[in-house]
Amino acid sequence: MPLNNNLYGVYKTLRIGGTSYIVENASRNRSMEVSPKSYVQGTPLSAILDIGGVTEDISIQAPILVGGASAHDGRSLANTKITEILSPSTATLPLLQNANFRVSEGGASVSMSLMSDGSAASSLAGYFQLVNSPIPALSPVSAGGPTRVARFYDFRVNIGGRTFFVIEANIEVKSQVDKKYFLVPNATSTNLMDETGQGELVTIPNTGGTQYSFGNQFPFIGITGVEISGGGKAAVLLQDLNSDGDFTDYTAGTLDESINLTYGVNEPSSGDLTLQIPGGAVYESVAFSFEIYNPTTDAWVSLLPSLNLTRSVINKSNFEITNGLLTVDFGFTCWVTTA
Repeated sequence: MPLNNNLYGVYKTLRIGGTSYIVENASRNRSMEVSPKSYVQGTPLSAILDIGGVTEDISIQAPILVGGASAHDGRSLANTKITEILSPSTATLPLLQNANFRVSEGGASVSMSLMSDGSAASSLAGYFQLVNSPIPALSPVSAGGPTRVARFYDFRVNIGGRTFFVIEANIEVKSQVDKKYFLVPNATSTNLMDETGQGELVTIPNTGGTQYSFGNQFPFIGITGVEISGGGKAAVLLQDLNSDGDFTDYTAGTLDESINLTYGVNEPSSGDLTLQIPGGAVYESVAFSFEIYNPTTDAWVSLLPSLNLTRSVINKSNFEITNGLLTVDFGFTCWVTTA
């Protein structure tokens, strides 16, 4: 049988917005709203269709890498898109809906969902594109050196006051998006509509030449909110340090018999949940951090450099007791501000 390597994705490179990225898998789903309609029409057959707008969703799973090709990993793509939604005037298609960073013993990855308007116009050809060009930084003799997958020893984390024995951590950045459709404006340039379904570019008066496409099924997409939340799992260390038979003793800066769990600690200053007080907004006293080591600068750098995670609340704590490792699952939500 003949060989045809062009059938295999390993020989291709994915480009988003014109930049090449290394991904584990990706998918693009385009769909169009279609539903049969029945009226008082003399027949039960579906003779009439109601055809609406087009949607396009992109899903990407990508590794976090260290070494020469780290500038092309999932972290780089996610941070590019996060920066855009934090300053919506700079956003380009495809638009980030959510990005989930996950770090654990097995390594680290980023899963993303993005949205585009479904248009196949030539002006958008580079927003999601497969090419035959390898990424030069993947060469082990490139200026950045060899590349490997980031593992647990490459990361430094603390989830509020939970600094030791963290098993896994994740953080999700989510944007709320709204889709709208508009009627075709009565402008000179729309007298002769395009026959390919791509619509016509119409110049909006008094906007400095800004053009929008009308007369098609593609939505106008707007960003209406940005949210940050996450969670993790940590081992619970219980030690009877004063031999009184319990694990409830705590003295700030001196004694703590229950690491990563609250026993005998007065919330909200320190505890499982960030409890609130009348007339005040209480946040975790220890800033959150998700960091990866950069040997070039000999420093730990944030996985999300455009975000400020210093104002957060712990909103979930689930203590699991088994005959194995004692663990606590926790969740948090952040006030959103830029770094």
